[in-house]
Amino acid sequence: MSVTKSSGDNMSYDVIRSVRQLIESGVGDVTRLGHILDRLESGKYVYLSDQRYLENLLSTNEYAINKPPVTESPAVNLEKDLRDINLRLEKILQDKARNEKKITDSVSVKQIESTKTPQVNKEKVVRTKSEDTTLLFSVVLGLVSLHGIGHIYIRKIAKGIGLLVLSLSIFILSGLYLLGIIKDSIPPILHAYFIPTLIGGYFGLYAFQILDSRRLCATYNAYVLEHGKIPPWW
Repeated sequence: MSVTKSSGDNMSYDVIRSVRQLIESGVGDVTRLGHILDRLESGKYVYLSDQRYLENLLSTNEYAINKPPVTESPAVNLEKDLRDINLRLEKILQDKARNEKKITDSVSVKQIESTKTPQVNKEKVVRTKSEDTTLLFSVVLGLVSLHGIGHIYIRKIAKGIGLLVLSLSIFILSGLYLLGIIKDSIPPILHAYFIPTLIGGYFGLYAFQILDSRRLCATYNAYVLEHGKIPPWW
């Protein structure tokens, strides 16, 4: 089964329905399946690693997601509901007992923890970056000479700062020239080319940072989804 954007409408609907059934059945990585479902429903490209992961789940769990629903009698449903309520009550009582025990021990635990220095920090969960947010930063802020904000958002800090400094420099040079502050320091032969060159460089840089930030965002997300960590070359 193919899960690319080029699939037909019926096939795309079947894939979306299958992903939903996998999530409802608790089969596979629910978080990753939710991300795949979001991209399918919004018509975005599904990464190759996600395609293979989904095809493997669908092929090995075909019965689980296609088995017919079992209808139960009202009496059975009532008994099941009562059993669920009893289990929930037992869980609430157990949680209450555990919380009370934690409260009684909290003072001594805090005293012990205050004398120790944390040795190992919990591993930080790495999340993907929004392609739409990256595009918004690059397009909107780029119009006001703030190039590179999209790169900074996707953790390309050095490159983003470099683009930002370059765009601001072009903007400042243009302003100084138009105000006549630096006009006399430029050879007369270059006056006819100075502003057009700055304008061309500005919009060329503007287009580059939009396309480059989107490309880098897709690369970043693909690696994070497959390996669960920031790319080592980032």
